[in-house]
Amino acid sequence: MIKYLKDPQEKKWVIVLLTSLYLLLSTWLITYMTGFFFGIDISSTMSGLALSATFIMHWTAYIGIYKYKLAKNKDAIYNFLNNDLVIIHPNLQIAENSIPQENSPAEESRESITADNLYFQKLELLCKEQHMYTDSTLNREKVAEKLGISAGYVSQIVNTITGDNFAHYINQYRVEAVKEMISDPEYENYNLLTMGLEAGFTSKTTFFKAFKKVTGQTPNEYKNTSK
Repeated sequence: MIKYLKDPQEKKWVIVLLTSLYLLLSTWLITYMTGFFFGIDISSTMSGLALSATFIMHWTAYIGIYKYKLAKNKDAIYNFLNNDLVIIHPNLQIAENSIPQENSPAEESRESITADNLYFQKLELLCKEQHMYTDSTLNREKVAEKLGISAGYVSQIVNTITGDNFAHYINQYRVEAVKEMISDPEYENYNLLTMGLEAGFTSKTTFFKAFKKVTGQTPNEYKNTSK
């Protein structure tokens, strides 16, 4: 795992964490074996180890989840502004109000989540140009990894800008893909379920339910009215 980590900060943090855990585990094992074979009272040592374990848990929660995650998001924003956006869509304009400001988390979210939010624009490009929605295993976590943000922030962006949840947002693209297949002679021999699976749906039930929710018609009804 350490070998394939690219972020130096992440690699350093993981090494320190694993080293601390191994030292704690080794010390506990040696202390336990010593007490077991030599009949020595190890209660005070075990209490110290328990205290150390508690400290490591709190340290992991603060540094690894809170402090490090914030730093990583800042790096992601910087890289996104300077590299990713230019590569994917060179003509895309960068709006000043889409860059997170040094405010409280709530204020930062309100200011950055607008229609021209850079992460949302990148998500749109991934769906429209790379057809990411055809991946039947696609979820918030996968999208978050591609965008370099948290899964919660992905939901927040989609909910705020589109008014829909993440699943419905992705299903809309899948439904549009099926509609295009229905009108395309190349897919004339495909049945509707096959089209749905091609578009990224995982089952007939989810496909028909999502299609009806988006279009107000079942796939069969839409196919008959589109002829």
